[in-house]
Amino acid sequence: MKTLLEKYKDIFSKQLNNYLQNNTCDIQPIFEAARYGIENGGKRIRPALCYLAAEFCSKDESFVKTIALGVEMIHSYSLVHDDLPCMDDDELRRGKPTCHIVYGEGMAVLCGDALFNTAFEVMLSDENFDQNALKAVRYIARNSGINGMIGGQCIDLSNVSERDFTLEEIKKLNRLKTSCLIKAALVGSLIKCGASESEIADMESYAERLGEIFQVVDDILDKTSTSEILGKDVNQDGANGKRTVVDIMGLDGAKEYVKKLHAAAVADLSKYGERAKNLISLCGYLCERTR
Repeated sequence: MKTLLEKYKDIFSKQLNNYLQNNTCDIQPIFEAARYGIENGGKRIRPALCYLAAEFCSKDESFVKTIALGVEMIHSYSLVHDDLPCMDDDELRRGKPTCHIVYGEGMAVLCGDALFNTAFEVMLSDENFDQNALKAVRYIARNSGINGMIGGQCIDLSNVSERDFTLEEIKKLNRLKTSCLIKAALVGSLIKCGASESEIADMESYAERLGEIFQVVDDILDKTSTSEILGKDVNQDGANGKRTVVDIMGLDGAKEYVKKLHAAAVADLSKYGERAKNLISLCGYLCERTR
C-alpha cells in the first residue's frame, strides 16, 4: 500500500504541476500563497481515493483527475483556514510554517477562498463533463459545505473546555469534519465513473468509517507522537481545551474503537472481492500509520 500511495502521489503531483503551469496569475502574493497552500506536501490520501474509485470502476486515473485536483484544493483550503488564530491557531503544518505565518492572516483567508473557488472551476472545466460529472460535483459541494465539512468545523468551534462534549457529539464532529471530505473524494469519483446505487451506498458507509479512523488515529498520535515526527504541533487540541475520542475513551479504548471501525469498513466492501482489495488494504494501512 505504501508503494501504491507513492505512485498515486506522483501521479497527482504531475497533474497538479501541469495545472499550475497552465493557470498562472500575476496578482501577488495571492497566487504564491495559493501555491504554498496546495503544494505543501501531505499524504494526498484524497486524490488516492479518487484513483482507487476509478480502479474499482475499471477507469484510468486521468478520468477523475479534475475531481482529485478539486477535492485536494478543498482539503488544502480547509487546512489553511483551520490553522488561523481564530480557529486552531497552528504555526506548523507538515514541517513548514503555516500559511498565515508566511503570508499574514488576511492573505491566508484569501488563499483559502481562492483554493475553494478554483476547486470548482477545475471540476466544472472537465473535458468529460456529463450528467454523472454534474452529480459528482453537486455531491462534493454538499459534503464540503454546511451539511458536511463546514458543519463539522462549526461544531468544532463550540468544542471548548467550558462544555463537556459527549462521545456521540465528537463522533458526529469527526464524521462531518473528516469523513465528509473522504466521501467527497471516493464517492464523488464513483458517481462520475457511473457506479451503481448499491455500490455508492456501500462506499459511503466505508468512507464514513475510514474518515473516523483517520481522525481518531490523528488524535492518538497527537497524544503519543512528537512534532518532529508529525510535522505539526502536538497536543494542540489539549492546548485549545478541546475534547477528542481519546480524552473520553482513553488511549486503549480509542485503539479498540479503531479496530472496530476497521472491521466494519472491511465488511462494507468484502463482497466485492478483488475489485475492492486496495481499498481494504488502504483502511488497514491508515489504522497503522505513524504520521
